Amino acid sequence: MADASRETVSSTSADHRALRRAGLIRAVALVLVGLAIAFTATLHESFAFDHWLLSTSLTVIGAVTLVEYWALRSTLESWWVAARAVIAFAAAGALIAVADDVSLALVIVFWAMLTAVITLMRLLRGVQPRRVAVPSALLSLALAVVTLLVREDPVAVIGFFGAYAVIRGVFLGISAFDGGSVGAAPDADTSAPRTESAI
Repeated sequence: MADASRETVSSTSADHRALRRAGLIRAVALVLVGLAIAFTATLHESFAFDHWLLSTSLTVIGAVTLVEYWALRSTLESWWVAARAVIAFAAAGALIAVADDVSLALVIVFWAMLTAVITLMRLLRGVQPRRVAVPSALLSLALAVVTLLVREDPVAVIGFFGAYAVIRGVFLGISAFDGGSVGAAPDADTSAPRTESAI
């Protein structure tokens, strides 16, 4: 019995370490995306460059989200994370077909809205802490609304996207170091660890 308990604790600790690593990887990736956008500000007047930068950024976001999915793959809730990765990849692919500023902005709007919906669904299912999920969902919704309002200004669109990436990256980094963000929900199945996952 004691050996079984130790194995359970060891497994849980390993899961938490994997989730923390996934959070840190996503945090670094998001901050780098935001910095890349900030340091290429003089090129944002070019639609072709904006198109390439946003598509690359969404691909990176999808890739690092798969890292989180891998850490959660043994839980029933992992498919929510996989859905976020698929949505990011789909948005990156959709950008290939856009040929104007408004369409580019609308892709970002739909991506941000779907990301917020998934975050809220995970919150309602009790697998993500409220203090993590609510700010995450609000950030995604804010990006969607602001992008919709400035949809005809690609420089503003990519600027807000970059700001979102930096804020989310910092938030993820803090959450990754906060032990309270990763643990079993008191009223949920302990096989589904809670983790910050709202990009």
